[in-house]
Amino acid sequence: MKYRFTYLILGNVLLFFALCGGGALAFSSDKLAVELLDDGDAYISFEYTLNMLEQAAVFLKIAEPNNELKKALEDMFHHPVTVDTVTNNSARFKVQSFSNITESNGSVVMKTPEISFAMAEKALQKYWFAPLVQADYSAEIATISYPDGHIEEFFDTNMIPATERTLEL
Repeated sequence: MKYRFTYLILGNVLLFFALCGGGALAFSSDKLAVELLDDGDAYISFEYTLNMLEQAAVFLKIAEPNNELKKALEDMFHHPVTVDTVTNNSARFKVQSFSNITESNGSVVMKTPEISFAMAEKALQKYWFAPLVQADYSAEIATISYPDGHIEEFFDTNMIPATERTLEL
C-alpha cells in the first residue's frame, strides 16, 4: 500500500512536469530522403527525434505503428505504400508510382509531387497525446535522388516542392 501511494505521487509529478514543466514535449524532423527508382516508385527514409516520453506515448499507445503509418501515408500519397521499418528515430517505406514518368524523343521526364509536412500534423491530431507534443515538422534537410545520380536538396523546410528532371536514355 505504501509503495502504491509513492508510485501514484511520482506518476502525478512526472505528468505535471510533462504537461507544465517545458510547456510540451518536442518532436523534430531531422532528415527526409526520397530515392526515386527507374519505374517511378520511391524509397523514402525519414529521420526524426522523439524524447523518451514521446517514444513511450507513441510505441505504447499506438498498437501497430507500421499499420498506422501505412494508412496515413496511403491517404497522403494516394498510392500503395509498403512500410519497411519504423523505429523510435526513423521510418523507411516504399511508395508505388510516386513519380510520374513520361518518355519522348529519347528522354525520360520524371516529375515528383509536392510533399507537405502539414499532413503529418493533421495525422497526429487523431491521437490523445497530440496536445502534449510540440512538433517541428521542418526537416533540417530533405533530398530527392534521381536514378541518374542527380540530387535536389532543400534545407529547413516544411514542404518539398514538386520537381521535374529530364533524364537521357
